[in-house]
Amino acid sequence: MAIYNFLREAEVYLQPTFNVASGLAVSETHAATVEIDGADGTAFGGSERNQKVFMAGEVVLPSSFGNDIECLFEHGGSGQGTWIGITTDSGVENFHFRTGNGSTGASSQVQGTTRIYKKIPISEIPEFDGQQHTVAWEIDPPNETAKFWIDNRLILSETISALDSWSGGDDGGWLKGYDSIAGFGTGESATPYKTQWSGAAGSALRVYTNQNRTYSNEMVKLEVSPELTFGQTFTDRTTEVKTLHSQDFFEKSNIKKANPANFDFTIPVFKEDDIAVVHSRLLDCATFDLYISTQQDVFKLQKAVITNGTYGIERSTPLTLAVSGQASKLSKLGSRSSLTSLFSIVQSSTANRTYLMTTEVTNTLNSVDISTETVSINAELQNEIQWTPYTTVQGGIAATSRANAEYPENFTIGKKTFAGSIVRYLCDTNNSLVNDFDETATLRIKAGQTIGGSFFGFDFNMPACSFTNRSTVSDLFTQSYDWKLTDNSQALSTTITYNNI
Repeated sequence: MAIYNFLREAEVYLQPTFNVASGLAVSETHAATVEIDGADGTAFGGSERNQKVFMAGEVVLPSSFGNDIECLFEHGGSGQGTWIGITTDSGVENFHFRTGNGSTGASSQVQGTTRIYKKIPISEIPEFDGQQHTVAWEIDPPNETAKFWIDNRLILSETISALDSWSGGDDGGWLKGYDSIAGFGTGESATPYKTQWSGAAGSALRVYTNQNRTYSNEMVKLEVSPELTFGQTFTDRTTEVKTLHSQDFFEKSNIKKANPANFDFTIPVFKEDDIAVVHSRLLDCATFDLYISTQQDVFKLQKAVITNGTYGIERSTPLTLAVSGQASKLSKLGSRSSLTSLFSIVQSSTANRTYLMTTEVTNTLNSVDISTETVSINAELQNEIQWTPYTTVQGGIAATSRANAEYPENFTIGKKTFAGSIVRYLCDTNNSLVNDFDETATLRIKAGQTIGGSFFGFDFNMPACSFTNRSTVSDLFTQSYDWKLTDNSQALSTTITYNNI
């Protein structure tokens, strides 16, 4: 009997994809499969091994391995050391990360107060697909933490209570092990832990010593309404097949190229900053990955960007933000039960979050309060996105299925439009601007709720906008101020603010 996916069971997760190495300066580089010593005065020197270190490089992540153990990176040995690679346990290939106390034996094969020890089945890491990826990790002894990213996706984040150092004095290497090895088990040989990584190197190892990152890219779970939709279509360029000798009526399909994927959802607005990441991505058009998990399957929207955001402002109802956007590629990653570790690192939601009610709405036009007799307020931000077509002769020839179809990869931002309307009842005290217009008006709209003497919600403070006023005939006459932001003097994040804690 078939088991169906139900929309009501869908969970949505946003994964930021900022470059985690952004703003860092490379301290030194090391070629693949070349021994790295621990000489003083280098990034691997005695004092440096007790400091925060960030390392990154490009490498192919195989979908399967011919060896039971392969080394991605290692340095140090039985005193203090780090070993990163794959190990096979009872037939299961695991991504294996270990740093801190390097002693061998059964006790060293578990996480403790002095070592971080973590295994994740590679079947639960979609990036192990035989393609080249950027891997990066940070080990921070002062803060006793370790993190690991693949293509800027955080897949490991651990904290212990006594992380003294990430390496001792024994040599190591990028994509191959050398010298002593940290933390192999009782009765094991260190030799297999030196086995060279079978995926091809894409770069040297970049090392960044004692520097602070800006981004961690923790996954965020979103609370979305039932109106969630997403999908992707393909372009079918048909060709005629009739000839002088054959009068065929039905044309042949030629499907090679994918159109941008689409998505839209609505989220409630909180007093807390739990949805701030969505609003920030609406303003800056930075890309992210979106995961939709049902009870049965997990879908991924890769390189997503928000193209439209509508602010739900209706008095005495919860404040909402409806977003829609596009993405490079929609994939079904697998079953929910086989990808549990994918959602193991999720930013904690605020306990007892406060939904913001639209109890306070103010409109100030050219320093005049026009909040009275307001019927409705609309505000919408549109980002004009233009995808760069990915159409090559080689790609067209190779495309035979969705796995190797031509997907759009990059886009440019054409323009932004922030516009809306304020509808008011028309009466004898507010008719001075009926059927009028202004090209350089100032306008401020605030919508949200005052709690404990502080305002929470959205504040649109526009130094310059245009508007036209039109009247509408109905049972009651109304007037609509149709406005549009025209100011470029300040950052959009200054004009449109989301006040939260």
